[in-house]
Amino acid sequence: MVYSGRDIALFVVAFFFPPIAVLIKCGCGVDLLINICLFALGAVPGIIHAFYLIHKHNDNFEDLERGGLHYQSVPSEEPSRVVYGATNQG
Repeated sequence: MVYSGRDIALFVVAFFFPPIAVLIKCGCGVDLLINICLFALGAVPGIIHAFYLIHKHNDNFEDLERGGLHYQSVPSEEPSRVVYGATNQG
């Protein structure tokens, strides 16, 4: 998976102080509260949760709802003759 430069910097920040990385990535909400509680229980659960959120909300992820995918036409040729089934020749 390809990460943006911003996401890589957030991984570094999340390693040292996960709630700041979650605040930057997800804003002030339930995810931040969960991360603060996990970080208070121990540094490792908070770091894992922050890494998960940074990965989940990847900047380079193509989101269908936001029009992240762009389709282009693919040339196709219609077959001139379509044959179904098998023939017994022989």
